[in-house]
Amino acid sequence: MRTLARIGVLGLLALLSACQTLTGLEAPEVNLSSLRLEQVSVFEQQWQVVLRARNPNDRELTLKSLDYELFVNGEKLARGLTGDDVTLPAMGDALVTTRITTSLMQTLGKLKGLQQDPGAPLDYRIKGTARVKGLALPLSFDQRGEFRLPDTLPLR
Repeated sequence: MRTLARIGVLGLLALLSACQTLTGLEAPEVNLSSLRLEQVSVFEQQWQVVLRARNPNDRELTLKSLDYELFVNGEKLARGLTGDDVTLPAMGDALVTTRITTSLMQTLGKLKGLQQDPGAPLDYRIKGTARVKGLALPLSFDQRGEFRLPDTLPLR
């Protein structure tokens, strides 16, 4: 009975991953465009995250939402969500502005510890899913890149 259940689960997973291929659509490419500290309190800080979403398809896509995790040098910084519709033109791109909230002590320690050489770039990874209008299942994305921290962090 257990073997039959395992085979059923594996078959279901294979079917779900095949659905993305059956749509004929490539997942959007999502990259970090900017990261800016907006607000700091005793316990947390709020960041503005601007993402550049690229549509590699030959038809327009409307993103209903993005659900993503942002990693810096392999360490998870935060999880972000968007809920505003964004239209990506065919073979084009658009900026998506989101906000993330992080714990003050954890984040400042991570960012300072991550950047041993102040001029060196930091590696990032943004991994998540995009819900696209007209598709039942979300499209997955996983992009990597690098960025530099500003010399001074702007505090309000």
